[in-house]
Amino acid sequence: MTQAYLYFNAAAYIVFAVWCTLMPEKTAGFLGLALPTASGKSEYITVYGGLEFGVAMFFLVCAIKPELRSAGLLFALLFYGGLIVWRLGTFVFLSGIGRTTFYFGASELLLGLAALGIWLTQRAAPTPN
Repeated sequence: MTQAYLYFNAAAYIVFAVWCTLMPEKTAGFLGLALPTASGKSEYITVYGGLEFGVAMFFLVCAIKPELRSAGLLFALLFYGGLIVWRLGTFVFLSGIGRTTFYFGASELLLGLAALGIWLTQRAAPTPN
């Protein structure tokens, strides 16, 4: 279960990284952002492309190497936990947030809850002698 979860995350973040790198204006607009300068475009491609690609590679390595799966799951818990808390803060303190942002928040919540569920299931399972 953990391996499949990590592979899913790796695939999703690879898709996001490529999409944001190849179509920065379109994806930024989809998120409600504008890229009026080359510096802004560079920053967007670096963070939304490069950082997401790095996250994807970490999930992928953890999925491939059994000894790293617990680390990948811990990362997912912390990663999505941070996103969920900060996203909820924006929902509370900002008005006029678009539907797309709520969809991203819902997906982050689902992935975070999935990580938590897998983690709790593993902790409840008896350990082999």
